[in-house]
Amino acid sequence: MCRSTRTFLTCCLLLGASLGSFAQINPSNALNFDGSDDYVLTTAQGASGTSARTIEAWVRTTANCIPGTGGGVQQTIVDWGIFATGSRFTFNLLWANAPRIEVGGNGLSGVTAVNDGYWHHVAVVYDPTATNQYKLYVDGALDAQGNLTVATNTSSGTYIQIGKRVDGSNPFTGDIDEVRVWNTARTSAQIAANYNKELCSPPITLVAYYRANQGVAAGNNSTVLTLNDFSNNQHGTLYNFALTGSGSNWVAGAPLPGGKDTTLSATHCGAFTDPLGTTYTSSGTYTYSYTMANGCDSSIHLQLTIDTVDTGVTQSGTLQTMNILTANASNAVYQWLDCGNSYSAINGATSQSYTATSNGSYAVIITQNGCTDTSSCYTVAGIGLREPQSPAEIKLMPNPSKGSFTVDMGQTVEKVSIEIWDVMGRRVLHKTAENSARIPIQTKLSPGVYLVKIQDNGQVVTRRMVIE
Repeated sequence: MCRSTRTFLTCCLLLGASLGSFAQINPSNALNFDGSDDYVLTTAQGASGTSARTIEAWVRTTANCIPGTGGGVQQTIVDWGIFATGSRFTFNLLWANAPRIEVGGNGLSGVTAVNDGYWHHVAVVYDPTATNQYKLYVDGALDAQGNLTVATNTSSGTYIQIGKRVDGSNPFTGDIDEVRVWNTARTSAQIAANYNKELCSPPITLVAYYRANQGVAAGNNSTVLTLNDFSNNQHGTLYNFALTGSGSNWVAGAPLPGGKDTTLSATHCGAFTDPLGTTYTSSGTYTYSYTMANGCDSSIHLQLTIDTVDTGVTQSGTLQTMNILTANASNAVYQWLDCGNSYSAINGATSQSYTATSNGSYAVIITQNGCTDTSSCYTVAGIGLREPQSPAEIKLMPNPSKGSFTVDMGQTVEKVSIEIWDVMGRRVLHKTAENSARIPIQTKLSPGVYLVKIQDNGQVVTRRMVIE
């Protein structure tokens, strides 16, 4: 797996000097179906009602397809619709081990057996305007034609399945490759001209095109769970495949000239710029198309994972200081920096949290999952400033007094202003003190009730004092 842009480019260079050359690592493949429960459900919808259509596929099988003869069973290649009379469109192998089309209630069978263990191209064409509405082809040649006694009225809104009938029965045993579904009736000349090669530029009438050139033949393909569509991106999902070994897996396909289809993986820290200059900021599968020397369009599918690091920092501490900085990312490697000192590393500051001991601006380098990023700078400015005094801590002792008493601030304060006011609203005393916790007051005031106004660090507290 490529871990960075540079490594990804190196991968390309090691495999060849251009995108076209490194795509050669993936030969034409196919899907092997185990005849038990393997199937592909696509997101493509086939033609409905009485619309014209064509299905093509390459198949390789040795299965007995004739029911009642040694355990023979119908082999479903492609199907869609619902299981009701005239409402499905099931392309399969059945009588004579030959191709057959069924619509539910009736069908047309070919005469050429294709279960000899070799690759064969099979096709069905439905043209509601033709004299013979149905035609079956084997290896590019017409094999059978005719009409059905049940009207074709394929149900709409259903997805194309490969390798199993819509009711979940009659799975395919063998290999399927190069599935093409058209919304037009292909002519005999068109079938003959194109059956034995991949299509390089799919026409607009090609509804779905599954080349199956993915995975590593008979290799470990546990992550290759999607059958790509090269006409309208209506991809299919593989169900119940083993995806390892020679069966129920991606295998060597029909030997057709054409394009290549390659899947690569890359993991990158932050935004990723591919070899063609396109930048991606989110994970996903991205497709590159190019033209090979034989003129065929080919594709590379890059399964890209974008790793990011959370560089957020939370500040906490006292209201004045807020000097505790904590990286939001956990289980990472940390190095705190002094932004005001050319972003120099702070010795020993390698924990998720850092407590600043002096005012300044701080950031943190975070390394996680092979990615490294740096946070913004966070300002600490309240160190050395005392928090406002709690009013409950300020006391006058003794109270009542004979005129001499002490203002107890509860802690040392930088500067405090003390005023005494009588009941007539006259200030009768003013005193200031610095760096003091207990301030003595000496007065010769007449007996009575006075207000003592104490101002500290912008906070004003008033206390009553009784002079006896």
